Amino acid sequence: MNTKNLFNILIILVILFIIFPAITSASEFRTGDKLVILKDEVVNDDIYFAGSSVIVEGTINGDLVAAGSEIKVTGTINGSIIAAGGSIIVKGNVANDVRVAGGEVRIGGDVGDNVLAFTGQFILENNARISRDLTLGAGTAIIDGTVNGNINGGVSDLEMRGATKGNVTLEIDNNIRIFPGATIGGNLEYSAPNQGEISGIVSGKTTYKEAPPKKGDLRSKIESEIMGYLWLLLIGIVSLMIAPELTRKNSDKVAMNPLKNLLWGLLFLIIVPIVTILLLITIIGIPLSLILFIIYIVTIYISRIYVGYWVGGYVLKKLKIETRFRVLTMAFGLLIVLIGINIPIIGIFIHLVVLLLGLGAIVLTEYDIYKKLKEEKVI
Repeated sequence: MNTKNLFNILIILVILFIIFPAITSASEFRTGDKLVILKDEVVNDDIYFAGSSVIVEGTINGDLVAAGSEIKVTGTINGSIIAAGGSIIVKGNVANDVRVAGGEVRIGGDVGDNVLAFTGQFILENNARISRDLTLGAGTAIIDGTVNGNINGGVSDLEMRGATKGNVTLEIDNNIRIFPGATIGGNLEYSAPNQGEISGIVSGKTTYKEAPPKKGDLRSKIESEIMGYLWLLLIGIVSLMIAPELTRKNSDKVAMNPLKNLLWGLLFLIIVPIVTILLLITIIGIPLSLILFIIYIVTIYISRIYVGYWVGGYVLKKLKIETRFRVLTMAFGLLIVLIGINIPIIGIFIHLVVLLLGLGAIVLTEYDIYKKLKEEKVI
């Protein structure tokens, strides 16, 4: 699966994050560089955190919603895990769902419900167990543990030595290997450039579909990325012309407090769909929910503009290059962002960080404007 498709699925995943988890009235928001829940510590709330690292050795009687470069859970989560990071390791037990996106995802404990993972590398360790379904969007996937339900999704390469009691339905970009000792309780259905090495036991029917040739994919991808870049730059230019001060403020906010931006960006992704859904189930709130959803999508799309503008200014300053043309600064920065988010595997993580930083900057800027207007008694 290419980076663009993974990112689109990731956005859908974020919406799924908030539709299905149970929402409790008690929530704890923590900020800082590092979150540590010690072995003997018990937290009776949901925890929302964004920082460099998250270490949970104790017990959380609720959900863990986290963003960080490293997230490691060896304790007990009596709720769900919703996480985005460079490395996500879950060695402890999770009562409900695990929904994660990161450079590497490793599951080594028991998961009481479903697992959804979008990552460069996914590993289900030998003694790990998923009670229901596993859905993947991954570069490399290694299944050595047990899945009680089905395995679905798309991966570049799959190695399986473990077991699933249900069906396996996958799109394979490169190769699939089902090793001796692996067992599939249902059907195996996969598409790939070539037939895989199936040496394990498949109780049901094995169906192979040859993947269609991908002639011109690289050219189409390059053309698509160039057009996407030009459209984003055009919107950025319009923003500079119509609201130069607001554009600058949003851009400046990106680097003022990155951890705070990540947290508020993540909260924006979570809270807005919840409000939209709540409004949608009321007849009176349907028009407002549609407006809010449009604002949500547009905000996600333009968030890269402000990060790109800041990146351009920062890099030019480091290179000691001065320019009076803000458009050139934005064009240069957006180009760097475009290259970064298309780097294989880690580009997914870079894209997520850019998204959260941009959203956080927009939220905090709008909040500052709201406070100023309130102080001036305009609202």
